[in-house]
Amino acid sequence: MGRRRMIVDATAATVVINVLALITSIYSMQVYDRVIPRAGFDTLWVLTAGMAFALLVDFLIRNTRAFLIDEEASSIDAEVSEYFFARMQSVRLDARPPGVGTMAAQLRGLEQVRAVMASASLFILADLPFALLFMVVMYGIGGSVVIIPALTFPLAIGAAMLFSRMIREDAHKSQVSGNRKNGLLVEALGAAETIKANLGGWHMLAGWNRLVDTVHRHDNQVRRWSTLSGSTFNVLQQVAYVGIIVLGVYEVADHRLTMGGLIACTIINGRINGPLVAALPNLIVQWSYARSSLQALDSILRLPSDHPHDRQMLRMGPVQAGMRLANVQFAYPGARSGVDIPGLFINRGEKVGIIGSVGSGKSTLLKVMAGLYAPAVGQVTLDGVEISQVAEDDLRRQLIYLPQSFDLLSGSLRDNLALGIANPNDERLLAAAQRTGLSELLRQHPMGLDLPISEGGFGLSGGQRALVGLTRLLLTDPSILLLDEPTANLDPETELRALQQIFGHFAGKTVVMVTHKPQLLSFVDRVLVVIDGRLALDGKTADVLNQLRPKPAPAANREVPGQSPQQDKE
Repeated sequence: MGRRRMIVDATAATVVINVLALITSIYSMQVYDRVIPRAGFDTLWVLTAGMAFALLVDFLIRNTRAFLIDEEASSIDAEVSEYFFARMQSVRLDARPPGVGTMAAQLRGLEQVRAVMASASLFILADLPFALLFMVVMYGIGGSVVIIPALTFPLAIGAAMLFSRMIREDAHKSQVSGNRKNGLLVEALGAAETIKANLGGWHMLAGWNRLVDTVHRHDNQVRRWSTLSGSTFNVLQQVAYVGIIVLGVYEVADHRLTMGGLIACTIINGRINGPLVAALPNLIVQWSYARSSLQALDSILRLPSDHPHDRQMLRMGPVQAGMRLANVQFAYPGARSGVDIPGLFINRGEKVGIIGSVGSGKSTLLKVMAGLYAPAVGQVTLDGVEISQVAEDDLRRQLIYLPQSFDLLSGSLRDNLALGIANPNDERLLAAAQRTGLSELLRQHPMGLDLPISEGGFGLSGGQRALVGLTRLLLTDPSILLLDEPTANLDPETELRALQQIFGHFAGKTVVMVTHKPQLLSFVDRVLVVIDGRLALDGKTADVLNQLRPKPAPAANREVPGQSPQQDKE
């Protein structure tokens, strides 16, 4: 209701502003036709006082309108930014574009859209319809003189549409290349160690220069079209001015128009074509870039979400039965093979290990089980409920997933440990840190839990980051725990201590752990062997390990004591 009221107020202000714009022409006409011939100074001051009052009202209304638009634009921007950020976070991981920096740059396109919507140039579009009103007034004053703006104004609008069409393609290509450039920058900063260690700087620099050249080429073309459009509008305005003067002289000579009326017509013509010359070229460029940004934002909205907003999600408590995978198939885009699980059921409280060679699909299977990847075929269910139908907050409370690399967020160590934890307190955090061995890090640093953490956990070792992730697990109470090589970066002593604490703490819970280390299978009572995305073996730990143990090769020919091989042949 408030937003509708603002639109009504802004529209009313626009009407008043454009009506007041006519006062200048009427004032000039009265001065030339009545004041100057009669030396009517009293009339001059009365007209001037009225004009001053009109200018004051115009000033106040313009600023009020701008204030209303800015306030509402800020409110809309906050709502839209929140929506897009939340929407971007909800994009399924398997559907996310490969370039994170490019995707972030697409989201930054909101700033360009907001700049156009809140731009003072946008008021010009609101003023354009009043050109018809000004032509009617001009016809009332100068009669046939109105023919000139009636011809030049449509030409200017047509030229604006033509230039907009020409600028659009180059603006879009510039925007796309700019997004890729931002993606390359993010990639270069994130992989700085790899690039420096492998002399990859020249490769990244070459890619950067190519993108910069592409952006400059298209931006230069946009500027050329913008300059040409500005020159075209300026010429049309000057042609209209000269045409009104020429035609007006004939009208004055025939006593169908006064000198003051001619001056008024030239002023009104400035109100008709002036906005086009002043702001439309820049607005065309801004809108072309904003249009490209809107297309990029629309591409984000089209990405599949973990939990579509148009579906009613189900609430779920602790898992009572277990997890079932039925005819599950998943493959990455462009990949020929992926995960293919005809059937798998994990009972409540089971401890399951998943092993397999590198690239066999273990981690992918775990992400499908976690609901981070949506299977192309089949279902993953908890207590018979498909996980995509479960409310996000309930699902993440009951199904905890720990990735291979636990990324940390900017902030403090306390912030990262308490992320998503209800009612955390320092006593709980310190107790959990003591159990996993993270307390050693706290003792070594004078700030303790306030230890500053930079983006990605830079400054902490891989093992320390892993301990942060394992410590956080002890602060949760899930039904199912999915661990993807949780101790890959830990030394054997710390690894054993951490896993003893994890499996002891979650003794009655379901734990599924991916590992490459056979010695860690002592923590589980069931083992799945994954080969090429399929379950090759599934059984009790001892049985599976026996099947995997190398069998002694049968002796084809055994030597008889005291007899040589040659004698045997004979």
